[in-house]
Amino acid sequence: MALLLAGQSALAQSGGGPADDTTASKDALIRELVNLTDASQLEAVFSRQFIDRVANAVAFVQPNLDPATMAVIRQEATSVVRERIESGDALYSVLYPVYEKHFNIFELNQLVTFYESPLGQRLVRVSPQLLTESLSLGREWGLSLVPEIIDRVQTRLSNSN
Repeated sequence: MALLLAGQSALAQSGGGPADDTTASKDALIRELVNLTDASQLEAVFSRQFIDRVANAVAFVQPNLDPATMAVIRQEATSVVRERIESGDALYSVLYPVYEKHFNIFELNQLVTFYESPLGQRLVRVSPQLLTESLSLGREWGLSLVPEIIDRVQTRLSNSN
């Protein structure tokens, strides 16, 4: 609530209208939410995924690259991502349109309140583990379906001939 009032007070002094108040308030709340959710942890997870995708794409295009070259590619991709993140509000600028699109000011206030709570902070601490474990379990589940999919495809293709 303090963020909302501070944003409105600052804009009132600058002559901003109601639309400006709403935008500034949403901006402040989203910044606070990104800070409270320890986005750096998620940033690390997303960075690793991005770097893995870059490495996989390079390996696909150039399958004969030696391991030393692949190591350099990973190191440089990591450096570029880290530099872009450290140079400013990289994560905030990516997340802002998503939060802005899906949440109104009332909901953003509720999210900030939740993430300020002990339960919210616990969720922040375990979120990277939840994401990693969920992705792993999802991958395992998907792979468990492969035999059934292959059987169905073979059956369908043999029936159509």
